Amino acid sequence: MHSLLLTLLAGTCLAQQQPQLDLTNEDAILKAAKAAVWPLRMFFDENTHSNGAWIEQWDDGSWNVQWHESGEYWSLFYEYMLHSGDASYLDWVDKNMQLSAGSHADFLDGMNPFLETAGRWNDDIGWWGIATMAATEAFGKSAIVAKNNLQQDFNPTYFDLTNNTFEEIWMGWNTTFCNGGIWWSRSRTVGTDAQKFYKSTITNVEEMELGARLFALTGVAVYKERVDEIYAWLKSSGLLAADFTLYDGLDSRDCSINSAVYSYHAGCLLAALSFMYQSTKNTAYINDAHKLFDAIKRQFVDSNSILSIEPSCAGTTCQKSPHGYSWAVYRGLGNLFAYSPDAAVKSSVSSIIRASAAKNFAGCDSNWYCIRNMPVGTAFTLQNGTNVRDQFETVAILNALSVVNGGAAAVAAPGATQGVSNDKGSSAAVASQTGSSKSAAFKFNAAFLLQVVVYLLV
Repeated sequence: MHSLLLTLLAGTCLAQQQPQLDLTNEDAILKAAKAAVWPLRMFFDENTHSNGAWIEQWDDGSWNVQWHESGEYWSLFYEYMLHSGDASYLDWVDKNMQLSAGSHADFLDGMNPFLETAGRWNDDIGWWGIATMAATEAFGKSAIVAKNNLQQDFNPTYFDLTNNTFEEIWMGWNTTFCNGGIWWSRSRTVGTDAQKFYKSTITNVEEMELGARLFALTGVAVYKERVDEIYAWLKSSGLLAADFTLYDGLDSRDCSINSAVYSYHAGCLLAALSFMYQSTKNTAYINDAHKLFDAIKRQFVDSNSILSIEPSCAGTTCQKSPHGYSWAVYRGLGNLFAYSPDAAVKSSVSSIIRASAAKNFAGCDSNWYCIRNMPVGTAFTLQNGTNVRDQFETVAILNALSVVNGGAAAVAAPGATQGVSNDKGSSAAVASQTGSSKSAAFKFNAAFLLQVVVYLLV
């Protein structure tokens, strides 16, 4: 393998020497990732309300890190642990995940009606489910959250958190309007009509990614069935075009399509298709993944092979920098690299991730601190202008780089039992492959069941 040693250019705001990194060397990449996760952590504890998430909005109404992005934040840590085997941050991450999950083994406080309509919609909880999916893959199906901080009803398995989230999102599957699709919002009574009746692509592809990864882990058929059902609907509804452009969603009142295009739709779908191929060896999945990859290159990758184009998030229409859509794409590209049998595809994926890395890492110092100081009042930064999102981007790329250089891709062996198991506060696992009638995809207590009934009625 040819050596690709890059001396990264100095950023305008950094006083220290820039890092040097061989983008083809797995050991060097893991060392860089280990350094980069400390700046990823360093500002969190002072900018949280002790609820397991970043402060979402400051007192003046300006935005910081949105709640769903906190789910993506924890995913970066769990993915790093999966790729590196370094669990030195696990207790700290799990402490915050424990706060987020509460005593109901989900991210909705047992489907609390207030949370369901106050910023925790189906797509929002999906990102948190993807985070605990990574933890499940890293530590095993029986591993519990916060094994070193045992509290009654507050130590569900990562698997149960993931599965419960998958089931809660699936409650939004609806065939009455437009023949299928999952609602974006969890309420048909709160919000504008445009919100209440929108079926967003991101919600549906997140559910596909969760289902595909759960199927890869367990082999339980219901996951595959739902993945296939959503995918067929994306095609029949026109949200997935013949050229594999993915549109943002549709208004179910008339089934009209919102033609906005965002890269994270493709990132989640790419992950789902890659996992489904890995699990089934059905070439239809990987053939479509390759077509989707072609669409990603056409729409989101520039002439220098850098993932840098976001056609519906340009200029003043997108105040976030980085916008965050690419984090899911890096993960999906890593999955495609890991599972595609096509050497040319693998080479192209590697080129994109490495070119994107070289561009991004130019903003890092020798300690892998990559965070810019923006003017005070800049949207989506800390109150003093510290732009923590920069470090999210860097670690997302380093995680993807680890995969293309031979690191662990994702899935643990079915039934893996790393860590400590404790079923208090957790819901039942999905029905076993034996089809036992005593097992269920989701276990409810009485209060939880009542919330389900209320949800279905509205």
